[in-house]
Amino acid sequence: MTAPILSITTSRATVISELQKIDEVLDVEYQTENIRELAFQFIHYSAIVEDMSPATVATRVVRLKQFVNFCDELHKTNITELSLRWLDFYFYEYRKTHAASTTNSTKRVIKAFFKWCNEHMNLNCINSELIKSRKNAKPRPRYIQHHVIQLVLNRTSNNAKERHINMLIDFAYDTGLRISEIANVSYRDIDGLNLYVKGKGSKDRTVFLTKRLKDKIDEFATDYNRLSGPLFNTNDKTARVWIQKAFKKYADIHITPHQLRHSFAVRLLIAGCDLMTIQKLLGHRDLSTVQIYLQIKDDLAESQFYKAMDHAQGY
Repeated sequence: MTAPILSITTSRATVISELQKIDEVLDVEYQTENIRELAFQFIHYSAIVEDMSPATVATRVVRLKQFVNFCDELHKTNITELSLRWLDFYFYEYRKTHAASTTNSTKRVIKAFFKWCNEHMNLNCINSELIKSRKNAKPRPRYIQHHVIQLVLNRTSNNAKERHINMLIDFAYDTGLRISEIANVSYRDIDGLNLYVKGKGSKDRTVFLTKRLKDKIDEFATDYNRLSGPLFNTNDKTARVWIQKAFKKYADIHITPHQLRHSFAVRLLIAGCDLMTIQKLLGHRDLSTVQIYLQIKDDLAESQFYKAMDHAQGY
């Protein structure tokens, strides 16, 4: 039996379709040492048994596809023949064309794959505990100034497409959701000022809406008949392009939509919100993930000092 070619993308519909194909091929789990076939059984296990989100499954597929293709090019087909030194060589080559963060992400996938092969398939292959990620300096979060966001919101016109863009930007900045999460939001997920979100890794969390944003959503959903189904009639890729073009058109700057998420966090931090609350609202598992925003707070200390001194009274 030969596993099909890895081809899953981040499209939810495509992921489901491809998994059905895999399920037909791997209807009975079989013992193999073939790297490609093991990769497919691992993807099947991740999606069906571990019930990972389509986005997480798609990431695993992309990383494993690169790994399997590299093995094929060097005529490596049996997983028990791979050594830790050989894996070091793979990542040495991988780092030449990928960022450190992407390399670490790939290492986590490969580590999970070898752990599954060892523990689930009882194969004598590379010990996953020996696959170590490099510690990288946390990048300084790039955020967009509040007045720039407001400028773009104020300049978008009232036609249907630009009103959708305006709503997407306002939604992202006021809730801190990822664009992929926003694209899947339904009006029915809203209960009063609470919004229930299924986030990264299929983890559920609650975020809160301001009264202003809730009123705007109500009007938007009514005007465009979005009271059922997804609130936005677009996918996350198109939404990202729309947002980038709007900032380029109205503010003449290049941004990534994820910067709106950073801007949300920085906005809360400056207002005195504690890190644990920000962590919960962003849907991060570890507090260390949001500690990067403290760098921004340090940067603002000087300007806040002079602003305070300008208004300070003698005593």
